Order: sequence, then structure tokens, then C-alpha cells
Amino acid sequence: MVDVDTFSKAYPDLLRSSKSFQIDYFAYYLISEKKMEFFTVKDIYACFSEMHMQPYSNISAYLTNNIKGKDAKFIYSKKGYSINRAYYLKLEDEIGNKEYLKEPTNDIFPIELFENTRGYLVKMAKQTVLCYDNKLYDAFLVMLRKLMETLIIETFEKYKLDNTIKDSDGNFYFLSTLVPMLLDSQQPWNISRNAQSGFVKIKTRGDLSAHNRRYSAKKSDIDQDKDTIRICIQELIGLIDYPNWKI
Repeated sequence: MVDVDTFSKAYPDLLRSSKSFQIDYFAYYLISEKKMEFFTVKDIYACFSEMHMQPYSNISAYLTNNIKGKDAKFIYSKKGYSINRAYYLKLEDEIGNKEYLKEPTNDIFPIELFENTRGYLVKMAKQTVLCYDNKLYDAFLVMLRKLMETLIIETFEKYKLDNTIKDSDGNFYFLSTLVPMLLDSQQPWNISRNAQSGFVKIKTRGDLSAHNRRYSAKKSDIDQDKDTIRICIQELIGLIDYPNWKI
């Protein structure tokens, strides 16, 4: 469930809208996004507060004045207010069809790990986590494989060993080759035991999701390796030391 601040980013005119429309907007958010069957005056005030916006002077009076007549916007019961079906469909056409930018959760690994790295890595990490958040588990594993591939390549680049991970045409090897090269004890780094097994798991699961048409990744497959995934990411970012790496 997205918060009201994120939801409102899809409607940049909200701050310039009338106070009455802002009430309607928050009512729509409460019912469509928060899945509330009924909302109260207090719920509307909470939305204004969360958005740090000055509320309508008398929200209760506004709602009461709009529960009557053929053009009534709201329906009232002892449980609270809901939106009249006809008006809900109108709001849905104006508000609900707009896309908002969802922010990734920290449920699989924290995006903060990528602070002070590179912009393209932050974008890739967010896309990876959003795949998990939206239950696109095969897509998540493929994106995770891409993320790991990028971090491993940049580890070799940081230590000026990038020529050792290229084929005769100057192209970087794929993850299947990069992982054993990363774990080679002759390299100038020490990969922890947990990370060593983690890289192999990530590579194997990513390959299955990308290439095996009968394989369908499950949440449980990923959740059991959450700690390992974080360790692998954190270890590579630490090895690269982006703030002190000048390309």
C-alpha cells in the first residue's frame, strides 16, 4: 500500500487545486488505495497533515453538504462516509488512471546500500527491488543477476583487472564465468564464506529464471536467501569503495 505523499505525485496539480477537490482527492485515496470501506473526517484531516497542507476550514460541513441531491458526491452511514458510485467513477477517470512512481521497500535489501555509488546502480537496484515488491520473482532474479554482474565487473575495474574478465573480442564475460573468477583465491580480495555460496546461488537461480521455461521462481525461494543477497551486495560495494574510486 502506497502512502498519500507517493500517491499524490501522480497528480502534480493537487496543491493548486481547490480545497474542496483536495478533500475529494483524499477521499478517493482512502477508498481506492487504502481499501477503506468508509472514511471519517479525522481520516481526511490526517491526509492533509501527512501532506503538510492547510486543510479546508470545515471538512465536516463540506462532506455533509455533499450527501444530498442527485449530484451528491458522498454517502453517509453510521460507519462513516463513502463515495457515491457515479462520482467515484468520475474521480477514477481523472485520478485513478494516472501512474505514480512507487518507491521500493527494504524487504529484500535496503536501497541505502547504494548511497554514494553510481546513479545507474541506484536505478538498477530500485528496479530489482520493485520486481520483488510486485511479486515478479523471475524478473527479480534476472535483475539481481544483472546487478551482481555489474558489481563484479566494477570490482575488477577498481583493481585494474578488467582485462582479465574479457573475451578475445573485448567483451566482458557473463556471470557464469565472472563468479568463479571473483572467487579465485589468487585475486587481491577475500570473499567471505557466506558470500561465496551466495554468489553461486544467485547465479544459479538467475539462470533458471532467465533460461528455463518450466521454472517459476517463488517468494520462498528468494526469502530464504535474503541475508545472503544483502551480504553479497554489501561485500562488493565495500570492496569497490565508490567514494574513493575515481574513474
